[in-house]
Amino acid sequence: VVKKVEAPVILADLMKIADADRGAKIFKKCASCHNVQKGEGSKVGPALYGVVGRAKGTYAGFAYSDGLKTKGGSWDRESINQFITKPKDYISGTKMAFAGLKKPQDRADVILYLEQVAK
Repeated sequence: VVKKVEAPVILADLMKIADADRGAKIFKKCASCHNVQKGEGSKVGPALYGVVGRAKGTYAGFAYSDGLKTKGGSWDRESINQFITKPKDYISGTKMAFAGLKKPQDRADVILYLEQVAK
């Protein structure tokens, strides 16, 4: 049996062809738990307006899991990509119940949308 080897996903390449409008449509899956517009505040999950570049676990007034609070760093494109691929694999003990976005291009589209909505 020959096992198919998948080529590594290069996020930078996917970002070159990312589409924020597609990202907005995909984000609807996230919108039941997250607001993304300025001033809307948190829902079940923290507000994501301005999340790109924000330090992890720092949205004021949101009760983050210990795993997320101690993860460290900022939400850059790569860390968002890893998190939304499969949240529980990226941060042990996360409260986020979402299974993740399997398609790499969907993740790139959502990341571009998050970047653009905060401008």
